[in-house]
Amino acid sequence: MELININYITDKFYNFSTSSIKKINSDYMKSAVMCLFLENDNKVYILLTKRSQNLSNHAGEICFPGGKVEKSDKDPLDTALRETFEEVGVPRDKIKVIGQLDDYITGTGFHISTFVGILKSNRKLFMNEREVSELIYLPIDILKDKENFIWSFKKFGNKKYKFWKINYFDYNIWGATASIIVSLASKIFINK
Repeated sequence: MELININYITDKFYNFSTSSIKKINSDYMKSAVMCLFLENDNKVYILLTKRSQNLSNHAGEICFPGGKVEKSDKDPLDTALRETFEEVGVPRDKIKVIGQLDDYITGTGFHISTFVGILKSNRKLFMNEREVSELIYLPIDILKDKENFIWSFKKFGNKKYKFWKINYFDYNIWGATASIIVSLASKIFINK
């Protein structure tokens, strides 16, 4: 059995060409997120946040650090790094960006660019409580078992949406975040 550590994750992303990333052209609201890996006590985690109930969009939902692309951002990666610092206090020089996932369009009109990074050092994270109500450390082991990925549907208004859902303790990880995690798992655990 192969040890899943930060080096394993990094190696998996070095094997993917940036030309294989699915880019989408759209007029949807551009946003970017950081799928940030960290290691603690020889275990690998993905950092997720629970959005504050006070936010106007997606309040209380679980997501990656990230947000809307601002005019002052050079590109979507700049957005993901800026938002990660604003939400959880990780400066850009403490993140080693190792890759990118396919673009994702949400049913609510967002165009998400997802970047993958490694936290370079164990540092204490903080929450910007205006935006984040909780930090969630999702163990990478959850991604190894496909039984943890549940294909679901829900009706919003008159429209039926299909989406991925991941149950982790009492956390309801669903929609774009779960879809991105499923895509991530297919890259990390390909041929497993």
